[in-house]
Amino acid sequence: MNIIDLQNKTTYFSIVLLLAFLYYTTGAISLDVFSGHKIVNVGVFASEGFALAFILFFGRSVWPGIFLGQFLLAYSNDIGALASAEIAAINSFEALIALRIFQTLKFDLGFTHFKDLTLFISVVALILQPFSSSMAHIVLYSHTLVGADELGFSIFSWWFGNVMGQLLITPFVLLFLQNYKNINLLEYILYPFGFALFLYILEIHFAITNVLLLLSISLSVLVLIVSQKGMLYGSAINVLIAMTISYAVYNNLGIFHLKSTLDNIINYNLFVLAHILASFIVGIRLEEKKRSEDELKKIIAQEIEKNQNQQLLLIQQSRLAQMGEMISMIAHQWRQPLNALTLSNQLLVAKYTKGKLDTESMEYFKNTSKELITQMSQTIDDFKNFFTPKQEEELFCINDVVESILNIVADIYEKDGVEISFHAQESLYTLGYPSELGQAILNITNNARDALNETNPSSKQIILNLKKDTKMIILSIQDTGGGIDEAIQEKIFDPYFSTKTQKNGTGLGLYMTQMIINKQGARLELTNTNNGALFQIYLKEKKI
Repeated sequence: MNIIDLQNKTTYFSIVLLLAFLYYTTGAISLDVFSGHKIVNVGVFASEGFALAFILFFGRSVWPGIFLGQFLLAYSNDIGALASAEIAAINSFEALIALRIFQTLKFDLGFTHFKDLTLFISVVALILQPFSSSMAHIVLYSHTLVGADELGFSIFSWWFGNVMGQLLITPFVLLFLQNYKNINLLEYILYPFGFALFLYILEIHFAITNVLLLLSISLSVLVLIVSQKGMLYGSAINVLIAMTISYAVYNNLGIFHLKSTLDNIINYNLFVLAHILASFIVGIRLEEKKRSEDELKKIIAQEIEKNQNQQLLLIQQSRLAQMGEMISMIAHQWRQPLNALTLSNQLLVAKYTKGKLDTESMEYFKNTSKELITQMSQTIDDFKNFFTPKQEEELFCINDVVESILNIVADIYEKDGVEISFHAQESLYTLGYPSELGQAILNITNNARDALNETNPSSKQIILNLKKDTKMIILSIQDTGGGIDEAIQEKIFDPYFSTKTQKNGTGLGLYMTQMIINKQGARLELTNTNNGALFQIYLKEKKI
């Protein structure tokens, strides 16, 4: 609810006077178009729609505008001053009741849910207008302005006209007040006036005399517009529909002057009511669909983020699972150069002790130690690159990634009697994450080594081949371990599935491998050959 700041007196009095003006002028027009008993007729009474919209949007402080507008309207139609004041007080009190009810029931002024539309119609038709109509007619009857013989029809006319006025005008005003800052004004004007012209042509120029035919044509167009532009435009079109048909009724034109006056007015009201309900049913349905889609997108985004975080966690778990083995590899890689460096150092000390240290000996020591230290430094760089994944894709040489992995594992594999080799006719490049591809290759080769150690064939070999066909780069990893049992081939890429439970297998290696390969925009295929398992990684080539 948008409550007016009472300290801003200029704004406050402007709103109150505007409401009084709208109440009086639209009421006078309604009474003129649909002739009735002074201030009662069965047609759309627009004044009540403005009154309800203003008090719901601006708050209780605008009730004097309702009182003033209703008083002037009644008094100008030969209702005495006292009766006019009493009726104005009843309508003002009705608006205050409406405000309290809608606030209590948490009514959404934007009509965003069907429950809001149902609540609005129910309160207007079953509470507000029965109260207003019955109380006002007590006043009219007590002042002998309505006779007993016409009391029943007059009560119905008041109720029906006011209900129609609030169903038509209140949503239009509320939606406009909430959205006017974002409205394309030219478009907002053109749609309703274009529809009004379309309806006028159908009713007057084509002289359609079948209400159902006219209704089916106009409803179809209205539904189409509301489905594209929403309830904001639909409510404005409904007002122009009422104005267009009112003009025809006033001038005895069109379909709604062919029968008795009462029949014409009732048919007119039902025609307008059908458009009101159609625009809101379609509009609210679309709004709810849009909200559902937005909520679904939000859930999907959250699940994607959750899945990405889960994948990062699994990658980290996989890396940690390999850490102990990698440390062993580092130790193995360093042991030989450290031994050589120790021997070289002892030789240098021995020559110095014996006084045989010469330039040639120093040069040999310098070159040997430099070579050994460089080798150890390269080992550290290889491991550092492996454990430092890139955040963004980069162009890299696949050959370099494979060779860096072989530099890490070759010696320790050799210790197990496993020969690992790499064959490539040319250097090939792709776009992706080199360290993660290296992890995938290492996962596959480690699994191959374990298979070879378990089956212990006469020739323990892991052969990596890199080649290019017409469309893709193929990196194949072949072992001589006898292959993978077909019964479990479909399961080996599942998370936490492992055939090495007795050896503390995590079951993450091949799952992570497949996930990494997919992230590279590549694919991984597994087949058995006569010698063993064959993993093939298909990568997109990127020219440098």
